[in-house]
Amino acid sequence: MTVDPGTLTAILVMAAATAFNRAGGFWLMRLVPVTPRVRRVLDCLPGAVLVALLVPGAVQGAVKGDMGMVGGLAAALVVSRLTRSDLLAVVVAMAVAAGIRAFWG
Repeated sequence: MTVDPGTLTAILVMAAATAFNRAGGFWLMRLVPVTPRVRRVLDCLPGAVLVALLVPGAVQGAVKGDMGMVGGLAAALVVSRLTRSDLLAVVVAMAVAAGIRAFWG
């Protein structure tokens, strides 16, 4: 197996950038006093990131007729609201999307 030097370089640069971003975030948050307002913002971040990742795919899926994506997103929204568990919302969304795609193509 040969490894393309350009590919290996790209992987190493992306890994370094990811590590820098994570470490930089921890370093910067060290300097921010965690007030109740900041705590509320931090508590909302996982849901905001989840929505930011899923909505563009759902919109594209709806345009292309992929109702599995739309159904999965709707299920994630309902489960997230009822249980306040992002992990459970993602698992249910994947199951619903897979079920819709399996039965209705």
